[in-house]
Amino acid sequence: MNTHASTRPVLIAGGGIGGTATAIALAKKGIKSVIFEQAPELREAGVGIQMPPNAFRMFERLGVLDEMLKRAAIPKNLVFMDAVSGGEILHIPIDDRFIGRFDFPYAMIHRGDLLAVLAGVCYASDKVEVHTSTTISRFEDTGSGVIAMSADGRRFGGAALISADGLWSKMREQIIGPTQERTDNYVIFRGVVPVEAMPRHDLEDAVVMWGGPRLNFSHYPVRNGTYYALGASTQASVNSLEDYQAFTREQGEAAVREAFKPMCEPIQRLFDRIDFGRMWKLYDREPVSTWASGRVALLGDAAHPTYNYMAQGACMALEDAVTLADLLPGADADYADVFRTYQDARYVRTARVQLTSRFYGDLYHCAGVSRDVRNTSLSALSTDQLYNHLSWLYAA
Repeated sequence: MNTHASTRPVLIAGGGIGGTATAIALAKKGIKSVIFEQAPELREAGVGIQMPPNAFRMFERLGVLDEMLKRAAIPKNLVFMDAVSGGEILHIPIDDRFIGRFDFPYAMIHRGDLLAVLAGVCYASDKVEVHTSTTISRFEDTGSGVIAMSADGRRFGGAALISADGLWSKMREQIIGPTQERTDNYVIFRGVVPVEAMPRHDLEDAVVMWGGPRLNFSHYPVRNGTYYALGASTQASVNSLEDYQAFTREQGEAAVREAFKPMCEPIQRLFDRIDFGRMWKLYDREPVSTWASGRVALLGDAAHPTYNYMAQGACMALEDAVTLADLLPGADADYADVFRTYQDARYVRTARVQLTSRFYGDLYHCAGVSRDVRNTSLSALSTDQLYNHLSWLYAA
């Protein structure tokens, strides 16, 4: 055993969902870690997040299942609607049969609540140290360890480094070289409002996704149904990636408002609850099979950023964290070997999520004859057929 190596912590760049979950998973194996978060505190933006069954399977492994269920809103149905006609395309009941098939419910959680639970476990653990206001920008693999360098010139030594610093990961380029972000030019505005501020509607206790021509809309309860999370998205009219990067919030608001004018009356009743104060631009990257180099590995969006149409970005990061910790026999592990095994175990599944998310986006946004084919084909599926379609993801 390398006694010195076993006393050094694993360094984690990024204190979001993936980073904190990794620290918890490592702590359960008796491995110390240090989280470096660029923000002043471990905190997520105040929007809702969908948590399918595979996320709850990971919460159970991390020991936070009960805490997450306390904060979750569990709907009665998943519903896909046509944003033009207002007609239902399909629905999946979230009932005993669903839970019997996938072991866990499909639920919604406020992102702030989710990270607060994970961060609380990290702060309470004697195996986890947290450094905020610290951006890790580079690393040096010494062969027997790793030195992580912060943007302000500080150096931190550890046994290994896990880069969980998101889509714009600083470490990704060092590991796999420059890769261009990819986009279909969609922008999204979100909102979280108290339930009493919502107009009455027919789909209150459901996760509802509306698909329309180059747009989509969603709404669902969070915080045990006391709030609603909403999202409105449309495609920016741009000619290049540079134009998209320069696309402003004001342009985005104008585009979304114009796109949704012809949509059905139920959407119009909910639309004004959208918060136009902040706009997100949607990106992913091409799937890759290399996530690791020596004692450094990528995790979550740093490895496999995906569109949001399958609600799997956070789920994949949680799965990464648990898988990686499972592969480590202890603090004196051969990290380079374990990291190679980890990437080989994960990259096909996460790539399938990335590619399927793109396909789901096409289903949401189709128009004309494509819309007719979508509506006819999906509405003909039985509940068992829908379960079978989802089992590779939810039951794994």
